[in-house]
Amino acid sequence: MMKLGIFGDQTTNHELLGQLNTIPEVSVAGLYYSGNAEVPDGFTVFSSPIGLMDSSDAILILSNKNISNDLVKLILRKSRHIYLKSVPSLHIKEIRELIDLEKEAGIATSIYNPFTYIPYLDPFSVRYEKPFLINLRTSFNNNLISPSHETLLLVTALSRLVQSNYKRLDVYGSRGNSDQLVVSLRIEYENGCVVAVTLTEEPISGSGEIFHQAGHVSFDIDNSLFQHYPEVNQELIDVQNFISRICHRDKQPNLFDSLRNSIQIMHEIKEHLRFNGIDF
Repeated sequence: MMKLGIFGDQTTNHELLGQLNTIPEVSVAGLYYSGNAEVPDGFTVFSSPIGLMDSSDAILILSNKNISNDLVKLILRKSRHIYLKSVPSLHIKEIRELIDLEKEAGIATSIYNPFTYIPYLDPFSVRYEKPFLINLRTSFNNNLISPSHETLLLVTALSRLVQSNYKRLDVYGSRGNSDQLVVSLRIEYENGCVVAVTLTEEPISGSGEIFHQAGHVSFDIDNSLFQHYPEVNQELIDVQNFISRICHRDKQPNLFDSLRNSIQIMHEIKEHLRFNGIDF
């Protein structure tokens, strides 16, 4: 029986906590809540992070807030499998340190990314070979998260499909007469794949094309590409996939190793836009 330890706060989904208890061969060892968040009934509550780690086989950090780098390092040093609900705000130097700890621990790591479950992109992670050209035009969804965070998630998901380190990045950013932000990216990867993305703050319809060895897929994007699909409980499915990887001893891909590309890309995007007077 695998024991899950959960770090949470006021942003943690209580419905998801209840669903975790229904996963076969899994039990929730307990919760550690930060801040003054209300802890749901029916769970063992730990007064210290160390106590929760010592009683668990895997740790789920189910918070939408920025995660402490020290907490992540502590979990890795405990050699506990780790799942993150949100992308931590880390510098490249911190990422490299976590990469070394992750490889030394030999554990499964994962981070929740809603773009993994976009119907247009999902088949390329399970059925098709890597695409050699991805061309997207879509808009930000400012009602959910910041444009920079949304772009980070999108770039991370696309890099997962491409399965290669990035080689070159070209960025174009501008604000039009209506002060609407437009960001265009051209990302070239070491394996030859090219990703072209145009993002706009104006909520206009978009489109997408994906070229791969077996053919070509095209689709329309009615509003924003970043959408939650309520008919599928994405978070629960993601946690179940994470647990399945642990059970099958599938430790790849490494979370922080793959995240390094996306952090570096976002750093370059921000620097380019800042040079042009655009705060991103």
